[in-house]
Amino acid sequence: MDGFEGYVGIRVGDQQMFNDVVFSLLFVLLIVFAFVFRANYHLFMKMIRDVFYVKDRVSLFDDMGGNETVLLGFMIFQALYLSSLSFFIAGHSFGYIPDYDTVEMNLLVFGGIFLVLFLFYLFKQLLYNFSGLVFAGPDLYKTWRTGYAATIGFWGILMYFPVLSLAFTEMRIQIPCYILIALFLLCRLVIVYKTILLFNTRGIGFLYIILYLCGQEIMPLIFLYEGFFYLYNYY
Repeated sequence: MDGFEGYVGIRVGDQQMFNDVVFSLLFVLLIVFAFVFRANYHLFMKMIRDVFYVKDRVSLFDDMGGNETVLLGFMIFQALYLSSLSFFIAGHSFGYIPDYDTVEMNLLVFGGIFLVLFLFYLFKQLLYNFSGLVFAGPDLYKTWRTGYAATIGFWGILMYFPVLSLAFTEMRIQIPCYILIALFLLCRLVIVYKTILLFNTRGIGFLYIILYLCGQEIMPLIFLYEGFFYLYNYY
């Protein structure tokens, strides 16, 4: 009886801290998404329509009202956030990310992944601005940006399904990972298709289109790989 210290509770599972952090990250994002969607419903509908059409329109949100800056910023943030979360969960499931026993350390790892993807996004935007203005000019580049923003936003919404499955179901980890890869490839194919369709109809040479796509879709992935390799060695 000398060693009895009272009821000490049930031992927390090894992955409980990780699961709690993932749940909290998704829960916060879903709440913010619900508020933004409710306040900008018509802009969301227009954005989805613009995924499937190429139009000579400068703004994605002409005469629609609403806070377009908040919506665009959130949609880009949401896509990066869910991408980071999918890498975070998959990396933990495949053993690349260990079980940390503190919230701070789990958030630090997630923040590092998000930072790498955010820097990757900024790098691509610089390439887009440079090559778009060189190959297309301001007006055509703005039209292309309309379709690009709509595609990225719609991709971010579709990512909810595999990420939720990845986080909360007993499904084999490979299945939602394959779905995420398929959605990413489909997103890039839509962007490539809209780019070729828009640029080719404006009399821009096909060689320029090939150079543009190689510089945008292949070379940046090398930098992304190097970023994740450095992050893995750091942690």
